[in-house]
Amino acid sequence: MDKMVQEVKSDICIVGAGPAGMLLGLLLAKQGLEVVVLEQNADFHREYRGEITQPRFVQLMKQLNLLDYIESNSHVKIPEVTVFHNNVEIMNLAFNTLIEEESYCARLTQPTLLMALLEKAKKYPNFTLLFNTKVKNLLREEDKITGVYALAKSGEQINFLKDSVFEGELTIKSSVTVGVDGRNSTIEKLAGFELDLDYHDNDLLWFSFKKPESWDYNIYHFYFQKNYNYLFLPKLDNYIQCGISLTKGEFQKIKKGGIEPFKEKIIADLPFLEPYVAPLTDFKSFVLLLCKMRYVHDWAKDGCLLIGDAAHCVTPWGAVGSTLAMGTAVVAADVIYKGYKKGDLSLETLKQVQKRRKEEVKMIQSIQLTLEKFLTREPLKKDLAPLIFNIATKMPDVTSFYQKLFTRDQPIDIDDSFVFSDEATEKSTTEHSVV
Repeated sequence: MDKMVQEVKSDICIVGAGPAGMLLGLLLAKQGLEVVVLEQNADFHREYRGEITQPRFVQLMKQLNLLDYIESNSHVKIPEVTVFHNNVEIMNLAFNTLIEEESYCARLTQPTLLMALLEKAKKYPNFTLLFNTKVKNLLREEDKITGVYALAKSGEQINFLKDSVFEGELTIKSSVTVGVDGRNSTIEKLAGFELDLDYHDNDLLWFSFKKPESWDYNIYHFYFQKNYNYLFLPKLDNYIQCGISLTKGEFQKIKKGGIEPFKEKIIADLPFLEPYVAPLTDFKSFVLLLCKMRYVHDWAKDGCLLIGDAAHCVTPWGAVGSTLAMGTAVVAADVIYKGYKKGDLSLETLKQVQKRRKEEVKMIQSIQLTLEKFLTREPLKKDLAPLIFNIATKMPDVTSFYQKLFTRDQPIDIDDSFVFSDEATEKSTTEHSVV
């Protein structure tokens, strides 16, 4: 007897419920499209994953009239960045020197941001979210991708069909399948997308510690030190997140040498970390993030579109990845909505997303490659890098450089109907159910 395979039909199938996927789903549901979002994880829990948003994110949320709503959730505002070399300050960048309004980064945990977007999306009866659902294959009609074949395990489901529980094998048939499933995108691999750029020279080793009493909480700190370079970011609940810059593959060598020599180097660089590092007996407190930069040659195929890290992954430097991905999600929503209204979701229509986003993405990646040259720890360059960085920050064009990285000079060109109002988000009278 053949297995029962549930069939779901939707205008749009979004694979990946990260910030870009959830924002895209929310915006398209607001416009009345049937949206199904698939997430392979059981919930929104994320650690060391895209929790810093740049002033350009604040600008974007303000443009959508979501800023007050987003900031009603727990967050930290970061107004400036300070850079040190051997514990001596060599640069301070206040964001209000780059932009008069929205002159701060916002620190939200990823679960906080995702739950905020979900609470808005729940108001629309045409929005469905399935956790614990992994895409196994693509559906095709000749050369056109027409949806996905997935396996759903039991878990939370945000679903407008109150009596339906999606579990087991599913086919989700849709006009457009959007891969927003990260730098290791399943959709990218299944659809056979090709890369133009696959860069990976450095990594970041993350750990967290309780904020010292003397620490200025609301500031980025970056340290060029003898043994390592360090990035410090405020976390919620009075914690600090530290990233240690390593070359590709260096962490494996550090682990072979053992925890004690590693601790000694960190404490020698930054003695104030001794109370937090000295008690460690193993590497369990550290999480390695591979600093990959990738760019897919063509983001669209017939019936399929990649956005976010699946299309244009950036490194953690500048903490701009989530902001960049959500900017692409807004453009994708505009392109898909306008194509849907015209009855044209062809390949040529989907290609408009990349055409509209290519310049900004390429610019950010170029800036990051420049920044990574200053972060190098190669023996002949590591002492020169902070000195060159210090000189460069005093050059006349540096303000323009940072403005391009952290802010947007113009709002994203989107349909006015994407802007939220209290009245618009309360129009739905049909309640969702959590199954």
